[in-house]
Amino acid sequence: MKRSETMRKNILNPIASPSLSGCLYALAATVLWSGNFVVARVLAGQLSPVETAFWRWALSFFMVLPFAWRAVWLHRHSIRTHAVSLSLMGLLGVSLINTLNYKAGLTTEAANIALAATSAPVFMAIITRVFLREALSGRQAAGLATAFVGVGILITKGSLARLLALSFSEGDLWALAGAVLFAVYSVQVRFRPKDLPQFAFLAVIFGIGTLGLLPFLLWEAVGAASMHWPSLPQWGSLLYISLGASVLGFTFWNMAIDRIGPVRAGVLYYSVPLFSSVEAAFLLGESVTPPQICGGALIIGGILFSSFSSPRQRRN
Repeated sequence: MKRSETMRKNILNPIASPSLSGCLYALAATVLWSGNFVVARVLAGQLSPVETAFWRWALSFFMVLPFAWRAVWLHRHSIRTHAVSLSLMGLLGVSLINTLNYKAGLTTEAANIALAATSAPVFMAIITRVFLREALSGRQAAGLATAFVGVGILITKGSLARLLALSFSEGDLWALAGAVLFAVYSVQVRFRPKDLPQFAFLAVIFGIGTLGLLPFLLWEAVGAASMHWPSLPQWGSLLYISLGASVLGFTFWNMAIDRIGPVRAGVLYYSVPLFSSVEAAFLLGESVTPPQICGGALIIGGILFSSFSSPRQRRN
């Protein structure tokens, strides 16, 4: 009777399951981040990587601050105690990751950046295995490999010639460094102060990350003899990536890490190129090809296979 009641509650309220809710949060984050790639295409060449990153995170900080300042003050002792780890998360997750991707966009193709970005789940698995001694299950490894193949088909449009024609440059190293740092940040989030509310945590790392970018912004301003002020359309793009890709995206991603860990969330991160392709088709008029559909199906299949337990696991 007790077991049937539990099953009934799970059916009526599936979002209460930490595993399912974690997957949904991770998917929500990837949808928002995929929109960031579309917006980045619009801003490429208009603002420098440091300018784009600084204004993005400065806006994000001031969006979160009205909702977080009281919690930040009440938890100031916890913030002071964990100052080093919070500073690392702010500098790595905020100051550097997206700045490196914006920097990569100056000297490499979007396909190369996407390919480098999808290596992040692999680095998450390696980090958790080496430093946390967490083994990657066969099911997770198979799902991760399947999704990775799907990403490759999606990026190359199913063309071996296109894959072989990919050339690598300095920008690819910047993009790869960004993927490594994203993996490090995702593992770090797992150990964030649990007594610190989500918005207070975001306000702290957004503030630290913005301050970390300020010296580089001033350095650029001195070199150019003036500071570039974004135009009205550019402010619109910055507002989107500040609210959507930053505040909401990081909130959902952090909640996903809390529930399902960095490895499983990392597999869901493979859906970013898929959502980017769909959004580009609707917003930029880009066509959807059969190889893209095939790649998308493999990504979804890999995610589903690795994210949900087998019947044997559920019985155990």
